[in-house]
Amino acid sequence: MRCLITGITGFTGDYLRKKLQNSNYEVFGTSFTENQDPSVFKCDITQKSEILNVLDIIKPDFIFHLAAISFVKSDPLEIYNTNVIGTLNLLDSLVELNIAPKKVIIVSSAAVYGNNEQVLSESASLLPVNHYGNSKLVMENMTINYFDKLSIIITRPFNYTGIGQNIKFLIPKIAYHYSNNLKSIELGNINVFREFNDVQDVTDIYLKLMESNIISEVINICSGVSYSIKNILDILNLELGYEMTVKINSDFIRKFEIKDLKGDNSKLKKMLNSDDLFKVALKDTLKKIIKKTQYNDEY
Repeated sequence: MRCLITGITGFTGDYLRKKLQNSNYEVFGTSFTENQDPSVFKCDITQKSEILNVLDIIKPDFIFHLAAISFVKSDPLEIYNTNVIGTLNLLDSLVELNIAPKKVIIVSSAAVYGNNEQVLSESASLLPVNHYGNSKLVMENMTINYFDKLSIIITRPFNYTGIGQNIKFLIPKIAYHYSNNLKSIELGNINVFREFNDVQDVTDIYLKLMESNIISEVINICSGVSYSIKNILDILNLELGYEMTVKINSDFIRKFEIKDLKGDNSKLKKMLNSDDLFKVALKDTLKKIIKKTQYNDEY
């Protein structure tokens, strides 16, 4: 069975690739940049001809669509072109080539819920507060129109992290400071709450969804447990035996800050018939990342 991962060289793609290979799948991928690996195709998904070419060569049995602009402060035009047009190109190309994978997993985001103060089920109001969240909502609405043509699951992952995540994201940034014994750090609002799940758990769930009979569903990928940034700092201060000084930088505080982003995973547990989907404790995730002592801007 052949799996195609768009954005395979990204943070999640690297973990998912190893997990699929360990389960004896043949794995191919796309990357925006050149790659020496013959199983990874250079492909700009905003160019339909390029994704058509890749699909025609691979003819995948399963697809994970991870390729996206995920950093909120990225250029809005780039966000919409990649997240919306890129997804449209993928879906249209499958239909045009008459390729019908057993499963197409389209990765959206919990950012579609916006500043919604409740434990968020899939039926909650969708009120994105930034271009990234809005691009994912547009992508979802467009993708639903292909449910009658392709076997699709739309996932809404909540925050997750792990070794290899780019340092511009919160947990790797904090880990960088602790790993290098820095005494202070500049952060925004440390009293916002987020889920901080482990990438290993998230990719395990993706594999389970791929091998399931589930189609035409929108599903939260969430543990339902959130922590504040202050909680993270407290855990690390205690674990490492010294207190990091936090300097609040107003430039890092978003205008429409989501105060508590926490999901309801009852649908996920019911669909996969399991109550034991998130196994890695936050403390263990943080300890693993801290052990990665050599950080740089490409981490």
